[in-house]
Amino acid sequence: MTLESRLASLVMPRLDADHWHDASYRQAANALIDRGVSSFGLFSGTLAETATMIADLQRYSPQRLFFGADYEYGLPMRLREGGIAFPRAMALGATSPGITEHIAAAIAREMRALGVHWNWAPVADMNSNPHNPIVNTRAFGEDSKAVSPHVLAFVRGLQGGGVLACVKHVPGHGATTVDSHLALPELDLDLPLLESREFQPFRAAIAENVGSLMMGHLMIPALDANLPASLSEHIVTGLIRTQWGFDGLITTDALDMGAITSMWSSGDAAVRAVQAGCDVVLLPEDAHVAIDALVEAALDGRITEERLQHSERRWQHARRTFGRPEPAAPVDQQAHAMMALQAASLATRVTGRDALLPLLQYDRVAVFAVIDERDADTATTWFHYLAQATELDIDMGYIDGTISDHDLAGLIEGTQEADVVVFAFFGRAVAHRGGVAGGLPGLERLPEVLDALSAGRPRIVVAAGSPYGVEDLAADCTLLTYSDTVPSLAASVLRLIGREPQS
Repeated sequence: MTLESRLASLVMPRLDADHWHDASYRQAANALIDRGVSSFGLFSGTLAETATMIADLQRYSPQRLFFGADYEYGLPMRLREGGIAFPRAMALGATSPGITEHIAAAIAREMRALGVHWNWAPVADMNSNPHNPIVNTRAFGEDSKAVSPHVLAFVRGLQGGGVLACVKHVPGHGATTVDSHLALPELDLDLPLLESREFQPFRAAIAENVGSLMMGHLMIPALDANLPASLSEHIVTGLIRTQWGFDGLITTDALDMGAITSMWSSGDAAVRAVQAGCDVVLLPEDAHVAIDALVEAALDGRITEERLQHSERRWQHARRTFGRPEPAAPVDQQAHAMMALQAASLATRVTGRDALLPLLQYDRVAVFAVIDERDADTATTWFHYLAQATELDIDMGYIDGTISDHDLAGLIEGTQEADVVVFAFFGRAVAHRGGVAGGLPGLERLPEVLDALSAGRPRIVVAAGSPYGVEDLAADCTLLTYSDTVPSLAASVLRLIGREPQS
């Protein structure tokens, strides 16, 4: 192997199966393979498109390629069509670690069937800050005693199923107030707090023999006042390798995120990451620039032969353990869908006056989805499930705090015969929005709107997603799902009408 191909093998570019029909896009991917790239991160596309792309690339490559993806709650996290969606981590955290392990094993089966070897999951961050704009329902919970057992279970499920697990975002993204997709967050936490809280799930995963870690784009002055964790030798080599004793694969978080691109070029970020001790230069904005910069750094001595050999050894171990072309077991989609629904049902919680349920006891019900317009598809799916599940007389509508007085008066008049009023929320952390569901429009006026629509009748609040925020709203009964994926939406409807999933 040439020096260029050896260094290119540390770079993991992004691929979208949506574009695989484009000949120039295919040629660009092949050109990266020609330079020595031997792994890719997969994103958008359908299951069929992604399977075709993987097969085409494996045929073209002189060496077996290694594929990774963000499948935290299953393939639908990235695929537009195909695969089973499971409840998000926060919902699994409301169940038992045994359920979490079974879910992770099911995700591993679907990944192996598709030909993907590495899941950038689980999230081992804690919701130390409930207003965190990017973790939220992606975390198993709020403290290490609750989070660590589920992190370990997810790791066992994935790796027992032949898929490389990756705990993220080291050393802990949960206390941040900034989405690292947009800018570089800073954690002003002292070392004793970091050690007693943020570090715990990661250290537990290392003890469980997790195969890889993902470094977060996080400025933590207590650990390094100059560089984010993903580019810091003090943190990657000093803390993770030396103090924690981790010798598995370490990847950066995506280098095309605003936290990095706003301050470093693709080449500079790639070199700093490898110098820091990372083995994977993940999703640089320009993979060719990253490779060129790594070659130059190796030629002038900034990246040593010893440093390169360490990363090559870790990559070889990951490929031998998880990258072999073993025959994939057939996937029982129906069994996986039922498993997902049952887990979502077990995660669902009802607080307050549970005698207000089921809705079937009423003659007429008014149901409002309180949404940011970007969450309309999720709310529409939920309405569809509710309409399918019952023949009740249900008035349905979408609202937010910016509703005009005229429109509000019309809704009040149109729902005045309802016996009970249900308000459903679909908030969650979404990359690039900078907040949970972007922040509901007219949030400060929302209590007034809900009071007007309720008009003294019993009020049921459904949090079909994040539980944070709804506790501040007056409700006679609250239903929490901790997840907005398909099984969680279905489970919330079943609970509303008093039914259990049918096995």
